[in-house]
Amino acid sequence: MTAYTETQIEQMKKDDMRYFLHPTSSIFDMESWGGPKIIEEGNGIRVKSVEGEIYIDCGAGLWLNNVGYGRTELAEVAKKQMEKLFYFQTFNGYSHPLAIEMAKKVAEMIPMDNPRIFFTSGGSESNDTAFKLARMYWYLQGKPNKNHIIARTKAYHGVSYGALSATSLPGFWDGFRPLVPAFQHIEHPHCYFCPWGKEQGSCNLECAEALEEKILELGQDNVAAFTAEPVIGTGGAIVPPKGYYQRIREICDKYDVLFIADEVITGFGRTGKMFGMLHWGVKPDIMMMAKGITSGYIPMGAVGISERVFTLIRNHGIFMHGYTYSAHPVACAVALKNIEIIERENLVANAHEKGKLLRSLIRDLDLPCIGEVRGLGLMNAVQLVQDTETRTMFNSALGIAKRVSAIAWENGLALRPLIDDGLQLSPPLIITEADIIELVDKLGRSIEQAQREFLGNPL
Repeated sequence: MTAYTETQIEQMKKDDMRYFLHPTSSIFDMESWGGPKIIEEGNGIRVKSVEGEIYIDCGAGLWLNNVGYGRTELAEVAKKQMEKLFYFQTFNGYSHPLAIEMAKKVAEMIPMDNPRIFFTSGGSESNDTAFKLARMYWYLQGKPNKNHIIARTKAYHGVSYGALSATSLPGFWDGFRPLVPAFQHIEHPHCYFCPWGKEQGSCNLECAEALEEKILELGQDNVAAFTAEPVIGTGGAIVPPKGYYQRIREICDKYDVLFIADEVITGFGRTGKMFGMLHWGVKPDIMMMAKGITSGYIPMGAVGISERVFTLIRNHGIFMHGYTYSAHPVACAVALKNIEIIERENLVANAHEKGKLLRSLIRDLDLPCIGEVRGLGLMNAVQLVQDTETRTMFNSALGIAKRVSAIAWENGLALRPLIDDGLQLSPPLIITEADIIELVDKLGRSIEQAQREFLGNPL
């Protein structure tokens, strides 16, 4: 533990602003704060700032820290593997024991038919790989024009160019056009703010039927795949209605379109099942993974490839795609130990149970601006609205979720605002009942203060 003086902290913040370009961060906000929030240490579900303040990490980093901070056994296996074989390539037919063990482990876990596993360094790489696989699959069948990838609005699939072209969130495309061609989007499924003006339970799954409409619009001979996050993540922790993915699978099969599941966030227990698609009993043709595969202790991602897709590539003889760090030995060692911890400590079941408790306690706050508390397991969001009867949003320029997050920081929560005034609540899967009670208490006080500021309503 390092004790920093005020002078040292001030200099760190100045150096950060001088030298470090932050990913997906408001430079103006950081300047107004006098510099970034600097975290120096983590333990369990909590992190500590250089000022010595302790915060509950409500977002598990970026949805990824499933096993919590300070797991010495993960550091130990990383050290051991670094000393033994820190790296060797897996191009040109090379392998190593942990790559084989890890591929076998993941292949036996995921809900796919006889899959093969391709390794990456993270979610964007996994998404790019999946889209290339989908296009190559049809190319090898003499259908090069069957190349359109259909994604959804509010989707987040990463920021490399292929992944970015599937992503559809405000601001992510600005300044980066032209994007990769032949990416299309349909409306996302969100019953609370239904794009079709329907109510849950009294609709015809227009959100799923939109896929069929888009395929017919483009022509089925031009559509390679449909891709979706089982639960929309950065777009708001949005859970689709019952029957949605079963209908999506039917439509994909009807028009000979691959179904690609982006399990980068949902994989490895976050939703209260080991993988998100298990909630719907639907098997994808290709599956992307990252984040929870190592709980963020080291960068790693993976792609599951069904036998249907792999067979054509095998017959072709080579997949001309790869990353320098594919199946990195240290990443494999950490991932295997991380998955062992998830299984040994029953963290998937804990995510299911504690997620239900978290949502229940937040609803019990009964605060006037909480419109919807949604999620699965420990992948949740709180929707803030100005009027719960009409589901009227706050003026987006005011940003009440952003204000709640700022107040929450003062109250001991590291809380991330999502678009459209949502609040992300996806703590590490090790969270306890006592932790949740503390989190909800601090969250409630933060929302109350923000509402008084925005609406002038004493609570």
